[in-house]
Amino acid sequence: MNIDFILPDIGEGIVECEIVKWNVKEGDVIAEDQSVVEVMTDKAVVEIPAKHSGTVHKLYYKQGDIAEVHSPLFALDTDENASEGHQNSADDATDDATDDATDEQEGNAEKVNDNSHHTATPLKSSANGQPNAAINEKWQDGDFEPPISIPGKVLASPAVRRIAREHEIDLLAVAGTGKKGRILKHDVSNVSATSLSTNSIESSTTSNAIGKANNVLRSEMNNAASESSYTEKVRGIRAAMAKQMVASVNTIPHFTVSDEVRMDKLIALRQSLKPMFEAKGVKLSFMPFFVKALSLALNEFPIINSQLNEDGTELTYFNHHNIGFAVDAKIGLLVPNIKGVEHLSLFDIAQQMHTTIEQAREGKLSGDALKGGTISISNIGAIGGITATPVINKPEAAIVALGKTQKLPRFAADGSVEAHNIMMVNWSGDHRIIDGATMVRFNNLWSGFIEAPETMLMHLK
Repeated sequence: MNIDFILPDIGEGIVECEIVKWNVKEGDVIAEDQSVVEVMTDKAVVEIPAKHSGTVHKLYYKQGDIAEVHSPLFALDTDENASEGHQNSADDATDDATDDATDEQEGNAEKVNDNSHHTATPLKSSANGQPNAAINEKWQDGDFEPPISIPGKVLASPAVRRIAREHEIDLLAVAGTGKKGRILKHDVSNVSATSLSTNSIESSTTSNAIGKANNVLRSEMNNAASESSYTEKVRGIRAAMAKQMVASVNTIPHFTVSDEVRMDKLIALRQSLKPMFEAKGVKLSFMPFFVKALSLALNEFPIINSQLNEDGTELTYFNHHNIGFAVDAKIGLLVPNIKGVEHLSLFDIAQQMHTTIEQAREGKLSGDALKGGTISISNIGAIGGITATPVINKPEAAIVALGKTQKLPRFAADGSVEAHNIMMVNWSGDHRIIDGATMVRFNNLWSGFIEAPETMLMHLK
């Protein structure tokens, strides 16, 4: 029986992906759950496993091609036991539901949330052109659920996988008691999450996948380097960033306000707090101070934390401060945001930023972390930049670029020359709703918190 493997939803908002590497070729015999292909989206590199055993009949894309979600990825000639295997899978799902009825309910709810597009997908046909009822039934049952980047062969329902993720349990270390070794809900419940080390496994898996993608791209660039010039397609994170920046520049009239901030007192305060943060396993950088000071300043200038709709007829003010910060990840520039900063302590911010940066650099950042931002910070000083004119991250109304801190001479009130630690800042604002005077006053308040960080204490809750 010849069936097509349909590329499922890999993540919210993702409609296409790039074929990084085929792990099989036409004619290869593959087993269920075997890794077939590595694809790269604008957020991460993902390995997609086979859902059935059989022989690879046709690969619909070449390495480097762009595949669309819900389109056929490859064709598979299933063996004579394929129908029996499909029935076993259905029986296993029934056993899971019998074992714990709530498991099935939660799994169905998760499939609705994660695979909302699947319900609108046309019925697939078999080789003779007739609708294949068994395959389409499995589609509706969630058999073609989004791939989950877990090495090895793990049989578990979406609900069980979700529970494992929530409790930080590595499914590879769980012995399944269901048919064919399927992991059931009670199997996960019997495992202690604290005794397992999932972080190192997931980090290694993601890093290896990203490394493979980078090696492929590096090899192609090296081959082209021998020529006088070469051309490459704009894809993945770079393509997403290009679209976002074009939309921002073409639709938002920018203006910029520049200033310098004296960092002397903040440097001293950070130095005194570092040991206490390190004792709790968190590295304290300057960014949590910048973020918290920004939130305090937004309380006084809500216009900076607002957004204009597409046709410019409505202005929305946000009471929550979801502050984004640029991360130079391996797969490109990402701008995750810390949500609800107005309710977070300095330690909370530092802790969340540390976790978010690690996830971004490993390609494991969730889509939610990249959505809902209300204002952004670009810390170009972290990599040596002194000054920059930042582009607003649409639909936000403002962004600030922070330069590196330099020790420079400045005149004191009595005319003497003093050495101060100076940081250059550049604010870009949406000139449709923010005027220059407002931006300057806002910057004065924010920089005042930075230059005299003790003044933030009177505003902390």
